[in-house]
Amino acid sequence: MSALFASLVSMEIPTGTSTINIRNFSVKCGNCDTYQTLSHFEPRGEWSVYTYLCENEICDPAVTKTLIEVPKAIDEFANRDPGWRGGGRHGEYGEESS
Repeated sequence: MSALFASLVSMEIPTGTSTINIRNFSVKCGNCDTYQTLSHFEPRGEWSVYTYLCENEICDPAVTKTLIEVPKAIDEFANRDPGWRGGGRHGEYGEESS
């Protein structure tokens, strides 16, 4: 399986750093040239991992999915609603709130 991968490099987040909101990103597929849809969220340690997929009959999701990692410290979208279970219809992905 080959996946496109975008990531912010490991870094220390200085005080007063601006936040990143994943909803402000547009992700375009390099295979079919259409915009991908945010489909999944998964917290991984100090990172939030967002998965984007094509919603068409052209692309194989196992090949063209895009992963974007955002440091939790500056992830506005995940920090705004820490109980959010993730993507999918009705939050079927992600972790349940404790």
